[in-house]
Amino acid sequence: MVNFWRFFGNMGGAVALSIVGHAYAQTAPAAANEAYVLSADAYKDYMLQCAGCHRYDGEGVDRRSVPSFRNSIGLLSRLPAGRAYMIRVPGAAQSHLSNAELAGVLNWIVATYGPQQSLIDFSPFTAGEVGASRPYRFDNVVPIRQELSRQLSVLGYELSTYTFGQNEVASE
Repeated sequence: MVNFWRFFGNMGGAVALSIVGHAYAQTAPAAANEAYVLSADAYKDYMLQCAGCHRYDGEGVDRRSVPSFRNSIGLLSRLPAGRAYMIRVPGAAQSHLSNAELAGVLNWIVATYGPQQSLIDFSPFTAGEVGASRPYRFDNVVPIRQELSRQLSVLGYELSTYTFGQNEVASE
């Protein structure tokens, strides 16, 4: 009897992830992005590997220098250097995800939090692309992020704020 309930309990978790993924898909304007948003595995990996800092809603935490993904991450995915940045930031590059799993999470993030920016010629991340960039980790992401922001600004786009190194230290 225990095995019966354990089986259906596990099935319930999969159904819940599918329902949540479907709810996110309702916000994606393009059918092409829908498959990425519906990925229960990518959603689960995001929640376990990324949401601790970037939050479940992708908003990040400005006061902790964690940028928002909302209406910004899709812009990064349009630049070759932006794609490499997304792969090479410490949280992604040093995660325990395989290259294929990380590619899935990056596709899910872009489709979920930046669908408007990714509609034009979005090329999905692949395990090969992740594997080629991932070993070259950043010593300091700040100047890279600032340069990407400058490049996008020239094109008329604005990234979400990134306050690393600009926050005041709280006195004790």
